[in-house]
Amino acid sequence: MPQLSLDLTEAVATVTITNPPLATMDPGTVQEIADLMPRLREPDVRAVIFTGGIEGFFIRHYSVVELDRSAQGEGPTQPRRPVNLHDLLLEIENLPKPVITALNGTAMGGGWEFAMSTDIRVAKDGPYRFGLPEVSVGILPGAGGTQRLTALVGRNRAIEMMLRARTVPPAEALALGMIEELVPADTRETALDRAQAIAREIAQRSPLAVAHIKRLAREAVSPVSRDMFRLEAQLFAELMRSPQAKALLAQVAATHRTGRVD
Repeated sequence: MPQLSLDLTEAVATVTITNPPLATMDPGTVQEIADLMPRLREPDVRAVIFTGGIEGFFIRHYSVVELDRSAQGEGPTQPRRPVNLHDLLLEIENLPKPVITALNGTAMGGGWEFAMSTDIRVAKDGPYRFGLPEVSVGILPGAGGTQRLTALVGRNRAIEMMLRARTVPPAEALALGMIEELVPADTRETALDRAQAIAREIAQRSPLAVAHIKRLAREAVSPVSRDMFRLEAQLFAELMRSPQAKALLAQVAATHRTGRVD
């Protein structure tokens, strides 16, 4: 039974993930997302949203049944060679267009690792939990979680959260910098509604400028690097030569020349 559905409207691809009855991720989920990636790279897709299809859950976590099979030395349940989840999340992270997670509910373990690989996370406030509690079953976040959570909340806070298996509600996740927007619980707007509004806004921008900005931000290092400054200057010059930038700059410059500035 397929675990994904795809809707493409106004250049925004919304991917809904459904894996009943537990709303977990398993090798089949990972394979379906990997198979979908070439479609998401097509130029008619300007922005991508991932959301959950089961009420109250984005992705609960990676399947504990599959983890147990692996720990016991059993092979995967899927007939095809399993897709490496690390590789898939890196592919999502490096997609040259914005990727937004609409958190319609709980995301822990592998589900939260998936959400952290995207660019913008929008959550609906409610009785949901986000985080990486893997230590509670004697393992660690194994799909980039130790690195991405540290990048989001800082080293000491990430260590504290992971060692204590501490998950947090949406409002605390916003305060910690784990999500970018929180939709109030007392509104009819959903996380998906807000994610789609953001995606449509960005989809109207120059796709080349969006891709370059995402690349530069993703590759930023601390302390700042002269190599990154050179790359930034190179990509800036490339955009200045693009037809879309020339047209937009000319339009704004014309209003400035007449003194009519909004």
